Amino acid sequence: MIPILKLVLALATVLGVVVRGQNLICDGNFEKDQLQNAAQQALDAIGSTRRATASNKLAGRGQHVFNNNLLKFPRSVLEDLLKDVGGYEQLNNLIEDLKPLSQTQQDAISKKMVAHFSPKDGYVDYNAAVYGAYVEELRKALVAYLKDCTSNNQGDKYKLHEKRSRVQFIADEMVNRNVFVDPMACDHWLKKDQNKHAKQFYEIRAALKKMIQNILKDFKEVSKKIKGFRERNSCNRLDS
Repeated sequence: MIPILKLVLALATVLGVVVRGQNLICDGNFEKDQLQNAAQQALDAIGSTRRATASNKLAGRGQHVFNNNLLKFPRSVLEDLLKDVGGYEQLNNLIEDLKPLSQTQQDAISKKMVAHFSPKDGYVDYNAAVYGAYVEELRKALVAYLKDCTSNNQGDKYKLHEKRSRVQFIADEMVNRNVFVDPMACDHWLKKDQNKHAKQFYEIRAALKKMIQNILKDFKEVSKKIKGFRERNSCNRLDS
C-alpha cells in the first residue's frame, strides 16, 4: 500500500463517520438530514422530549469545534448543588479540585479550535440544541446524586444507585454520540490544515471523553468535603 493511501485511510479512521449511535462527525460528505436524524436519535436516547432544531446563526468569533460551554460545566454543577445544600461560600475553594483539563487544553478549545464560515457556506447547527439538552440532564442528574450522597439523612440514600446510574448513562451517551462536537465546524476547521489539526482534534476529544466519563470519579473528593461541612452545619444547628 503506497504511503499516501495509508495516510488517507488513517485520517479517515480518525475523522470520518462515527457509526456508534448513528452520529456523524467531521465528514464533509454528510447530508443535513443525516445531522437532523442523528440529533433526534441522541435526544431520544436520554428520554428528552425536545425536537431536533437547527440554527444557522454565525457567531462573530467563529464556531467552536468543541462546545466551549463544557469548560464551565463542573462549576455550574457546584453552583446548583451549593445553592441547594448550603456552603456556597466554599465554591471557589471546591472548584480547585475540579480541573480535569490542563490550561493548554482549555485554551485550545476556547481560542484555537474555531471555524470561521461565510454566509454562503450554508452552515447549519443541530448540535447546540442536543448539547444543551444533554448538559441540562447531566447537571440535574449529577446534582441530585451529589445532594443525596453527601446527606447525613439515611432516608436520602434511597435509590442512590439508580441516581448514580442515571449520571453515568447520560455521560456515556454524551461520549458515544460525540455530543460535544459541532460536525460542520469540525469538518471546516480540519480542512484548513489536516496534518496539524487532526492530531490536536484527536487529543482534545480524548481528553473531553475522559473528563465526561470520569465525572463521578472527579467529584468524589469534592463530595467528601461537602459531606463534611454539611455534617458540621447539622451539628451546629443541633447545638444552637
